[in-house]
Amino acid sequence: MVQRAGCAQTDPPGRAGAGCRGNIRRRRLLRRRVAVAAHFKDGIDRKKLQKIRRRFHNLQRERLRRIENELRPNQQNALKLLPLLFHINHPTLPGFVNTSTPAGVCDFKPSRELVRIARSFSRSFTYRNRGHLRYNIQGIYLMGSIGSVAHTNQSDFDIWLCHDPRLDAEERDALHTKAMRLEAWAEELGLEMHFFVMDADAFRRGDRATLSRESSGSTQRRLLLEEFYRTGILIAGRYPLWWLVPPEQEANYNEYASWLVERRFIDPCDCLDFGGLEQVSADEFFSAARWQLYKGIESPYKAVLKILLMEAYSREYPNINWLCRETKAAIYDGCTDLAELDPYVRLYRRLEQYLLDRNEPERLELARRCFYFKAEQSLSRLPARKKGDWKPALMLSLTREWGWGETELHTLDSRPHWKIDRVMDERNRLVRELTHSYRLLTGFAREHAEEFHVDPAELNLLGRKLYTALERRPGKIERINPGISRDLVEERLSLHLVSRQDGGSSWLLYRGAVNESAREYATPLKTCASLVEMLTWCHINQVASRGTVITLYPKTCPITLPEVNALLDALRELYPPGQKPPTPLNALANAPYALACTLFINVGQDPLKHLAKAGKQLTSDRCNPLSFGATHTNLLLNLEQLFTTSWGELLVARHKGKEGLLESACQYLQLALKRPADAPAPSIRARGFSSIRAGSIAQRVEQIYGDLSRAFGPQGNADSRYLIEIGDDFFLLQQNENAFSWFEVGGLEELLEELSHPLPRFRPYVVDPLTLRDSPLPAILRANRPERIQVFFHVARPYTDLYILDEQGALFSQRIFGASERHLLTQQQRFFDQLLDRRNLLNTDGDGQPPEPPSYHRLSKNKDGAWRMRKRRPPSGKIPPDYLELRLISEGADLARGNYSLVCREQEFSTVEHGDQLYAAVAARVQAWRASGQRYPLYLTGVELSGPAARPGGSTMEILQLKKRLETQLNQALADLNNSARSLSA
Repeated sequence: MVQRAGCAQTDPPGRAGAGCRGNIRRRRLLRRRVAVAAHFKDGIDRKKLQKIRRRFHNLQRERLRRIENELRPNQQNALKLLPLLFHINHPTLPGFVNTSTPAGVCDFKPSRELVRIARSFSRSFTYRNRGHLRYNIQGIYLMGSIGSVAHTNQSDFDIWLCHDPRLDAEERDALHTKAMRLEAWAEELGLEMHFFVMDADAFRRGDRATLSRESSGSTQRRLLLEEFYRTGILIAGRYPLWWLVPPEQEANYNEYASWLVERRFIDPCDCLDFGGLEQVSADEFFSAARWQLYKGIESPYKAVLKILLMEAYSREYPNINWLCRETKAAIYDGCTDLAELDPYVRLYRRLEQYLLDRNEPERLELARRCFYFKAEQSLSRLPARKKGDWKPALMLSLTREWGWGETELHTLDSRPHWKIDRVMDERNRLVRELTHSYRLLTGFAREHAEEFHVDPAELNLLGRKLYTALERRPGKIERINPGISRDLVEERLSLHLVSRQDGGSSWLLYRGAVNESAREYATPLKTCASLVEMLTWCHINQVASRGTVITLYPKTCPITLPEVNALLDALRELYPPGQKPPTPLNALANAPYALACTLFINVGQDPLKHLAKAGKQLTSDRCNPLSFGATHTNLLLNLEQLFTTSWGELLVARHKGKEGLLESACQYLQLALKRPADAPAPSIRARGFSSIRAGSIAQRVEQIYGDLSRAFGPQGNADSRYLIEIGDDFFLLQQNENAFSWFEVGGLEELLEELSHPLPRFRPYVVDPLTLRDSPLPAILRANRPERIQVFFHVARPYTDLYILDEQGALFSQRIFGASERHLLTQQQRFFDQLLDRRNLLNTDGDGQPPEPPSYHRLSKNKDGAWRMRKRRPPSGKIPPDYLELRLISEGADLARGNYSLVCREQEFSTVEHGDQLYAAVAARVQAWRASGQRYPLYLTGVELSGPAARPGGSTMEILQLKKRLETQLNQALADLNNSARSLSA
């Protein structure tokens, strides 16, 4: 085989040199070669091949001329100049990177006109005709709608730039850089060019790296190739070898191409082989259709046509009559009519036949509308002088064929100004079509399940995108205008608040001025339970602007027009009109999480309205809006929550009262904390417009959400428990098994009881800053540490409040009357020394090291009213003579189930001996032993249990609670004894 200098040619799969494995493959290849040989025998010759090649060249030249006629002169020149820009590296020409960037276009020589065009961009440019040792650019091709009836001013130029497969990575990078610079240069001229730098050999083999930009990865390489063969236009370089493989030999593409080369009918240096379409897997149709469904969310008219084509192909599988093959057959038959060979006209004809065969006239009508909108030829307004142009003439011919008259054309041409009701109808049709096609294609997938090899993760992402865009559910804001109309703004809207049979209420939205009597005969545009949901829908879909007049019904409506306008202004600030942040496809790989959360407070409700009507105003130094004034009134009556998620969704939820605040907080945390570790925390905003205190209430709620985000977020602790006071009650919010929940605790006594419950693991507490401001509890709970016992006490004559945090974070509390600091610290130290020593002795798993002793802190208020703690050391040295050891000995912590004893100065007092008089007996003996005769509380200094509480892992809190119960009984007995003594002396 003769090969030109600089020509790179490799053996594609299936050709001579690739080899065959296995008898089955050999027999199959032999049959194909026999069929190919028979075709050659029937009369293939070089003249016929040259004639076919000329037909393709002539067709593409005419399409290229049509493209140039639609461009401005400088844009025409830019397109013509592309081959020269890749043929040489000249520092004064656009796109230059360096002189070593791969260059040299096969079979290209610039004309004098092209050199002149180059000089119009660079006056100093001079072309020197120098030979290339190697032609690194094998071909430059346009593909897509360019040059067809579907080409519009907004169409972009997709360009395949095919390079020599021998380029190394550095050379490929330089070529990529040059292509990107030329894209930027074209953009300055008003052209949107996209270069796909590719290796034809790698593409033929199916390497994923050859696909980029908007491709769907591995899912549609062959279908992309089919579109290339059907729409591609050769600008410079080698022609596609596919041109010369007859339509009837498509199934034997590799063998036929090999014969052409082996018998020297073609020079392999003149053509480029992208491969055939004879082997296409079922998963390509499914994957390509899902990808088009994904694109159809934003551009439905263009996507519907391609989805229908995928559907039609899938019905023919595995014996598919490719559209590109049909076009090639027409060219082989001598067709030269540009209209008949137009890629998009042929696409429509295929869909028309498919839908007529299926007797689906509604879908056919939608396909016609999509085709008409894609062509962007407003036939009802076209000037007479334009009607002779080829595009309008072609579209006019088609619309007459469809039976469309002036009325239909005028309606369709006014689409940019369709209003909301028409847009919603059209959008519903498009959604039905997308959903219908999706179901048909998933049915195809089930039918051919054994043949599928698509990456499940890739398909899952596309499926999630459809779910987020098309699924309807309560509270989700639907975007109802996917490029259908340019202006949905209404001059006037009517909002009605109506009561439901279940006792609730709903909002109804109407176009125009619809009063209460007219409402009975009108159909609402939308119905919502939430006003924020309704207004967000109006704003996001640009139905309401600043100039829209909104009327509220009934006259007794609790919402005021100023509040509605304030809500809309807030939404405009949050979501500027016309700006929709893109949702990257890879964002759908993770569970959705909150990007932003906006809270609207007391929508339509004034918590102090009853006072305002009476001409009064509630004032208080207690500035907590959730527990306001002397009556601890909760001023938060309702809350409407608006989320923006990482999946691009807008979600609204309405909540009422204090329970609603906590429920909304749990929803927020559930969404906010699903974010990846490197993602920022969601922004939090709260807004209120219903009363003079709405701003302070909103600020308070925003502060709570911020505290919650920090408490449970990456910088906090997921095991935290958040304590907050609302009204007269306390509430705890926590996470269990990856779900957030809350529960009502009750008043202060119930709170202390709840905090004292033993915990299975350490859980820190986070206290809302405005909760328990007069109590030392927040300061104590902030000091909470794992695996530490901490003792706190506050002396407030005549009693002392004792607080103890155990190793898991539970809080013990006890009020002791008549206690001195000295006695309190001494007995607490003795008690914990014995408890920890005993626990250490029983611990067989440890290292024998004694546990860390408790720390002791005295609580007091500073001059600003803030609580502070000072560390204290228990008295050291000799034990005071009046100090008495008092120990409990029992089999278990439940004293009601067995006998137990109290031991003081080695004298034992048991329930067996004293029964229910045990505490009185101990109190009497202790009082007699006291040297000073003083009357102060009795303390247990030790607890020895042989039951479960004696285990090393036993709960400190259980033992403390047992100690407290016993001390209460003993001190009551001591008080009774003292009272009796006073009575006798009196």
